[in-house]
Amino acid sequence: MRNLLTWILIAAVVILGFFAVQSSRQVAGLQNEVTAASAAVTALEGEKSALAAEIEKLKADAASATQAATDASAAIEAERAALAEQVTTLTEQVTALGAEKTALGDQVTALGAELAAVTEKATTLEAERATLAETITALQAQVDAAAAALGNGATTTSP
Repeated sequence: MRNLLTWILIAAVVILGFFAVQSSRQVAGLQNEVTAASAAVTALEGEKSALAAEIEKLKADAASATQAATDASAAIEAERAALAEQVTTLTEQVTALGAEKTALGDQVTALGAELAAVTEKATTLEAERATLAETITALQAQVDAAAAALGNGATTTSP
């Protein structure tokens, strides 16, 4: 009986040893899994930190781009206002020049009418001059005829 009890105890110790070895292997496997999971969590935390930094950089870039767009928009609006003012000024100048052109056109028309009147008067005076020249020629002929008649009569009366 003693041997039986010894064999039972040896079998129990072997079985317990087997279970201890198996449990030890399982614990080692679980420790490896925990170590791998811990490394994966650490890697994920590193990626999370890198992504958070990238997000902050992107937020800063977005804020910078928004500010640049706002500044550009303000500059464009200021330029548009300046151009609108220039257009208004040029429109006023065009209107003034148009009025001046109309006034000059009226002056040209008036000068054209005055030129026509002066030309007509010059034509009339030229016609009167021609008539007076004919009259002078006729009178000169009469004077010459009268002088000739007097000259002939003087020669005949004076012997």
